[in-house]
Amino acid sequence: MTLSLDQLRRCHVAVDLGAARTRVYLKHQGLIVDEPSVASVNTNTGALIAVGTLAERMAGRTPEHIRVVRPVSGGTVVDIDMAQRMLRYLVGDKVRRAWRRKPTLRAAG
Repeated sequence: MTLSLDQLRRCHVAVDLGAARTRVYLKHQGLIVDEPSVASVNTNTGALIAVGTLAERMAGRTPEHIRVVRPVSGGTVVDIDMAQRMLRYLVGDKVRRAWRRKPTLRAAG
């Protein structure tokens, strides 16, 4: 889906879920997230261990039960569940607070 510049200007939240980096922009606050698109997961429990820079540093240095994944590859989301969990972890309370103040946000993805 291609958005025009005018449509993007009206948005309150913009998310760029890229293969290398994930970026989240909030209107009036600017860029709130700029982290690598990497997550680490405990394969025994399914628990999310780390996301972003910390998970990227874990690559190649983890025991067998911890897997470091890139949910976006070549511009395509290959693991939608992990991409959602990663985005929730990165954004955290930053966007939730803005949504409480302005419940009718427009978003671009």
